Amino acid sequence: MRLSTEQINTIVTTSRAVAGLDAIIWLYGSRLDDTRHGGDIDLLIEPVETISLLLRARIKMLLEQKLSLPVDVLVKNPDTAESPFVSIARAQAKLLEITP
Repeated sequence: MRLSTEQINTIVTTSRAVAGLDAIIWLYGSRLDDTRHGGDIDLLIEPVETISLLLRARIKMLLEQKLSLPVDVLVKNPDTAESPFVSIARAQAKLLEITP
């Protein structure tokens, strides 16, 4: 995975500050491949309570400011059916957790 511990902690704490403390944060996409270079950070966020498009945009904006990298945020709200894209993203994703 091409993220530092500091970046992971920033992603998790920032995402949970907006989406709720129990939100599950997944990383998927090119940042999982250690042989690649560059690329944006693709996140799948699963909040316990539904979050709006405005809050999703807030997460994206805050993370891009803090990380100085492009971030894509996909949200799977609890009251919506799982799309094929969410299923594919989660199948290859890695759970992000705060580490010391």
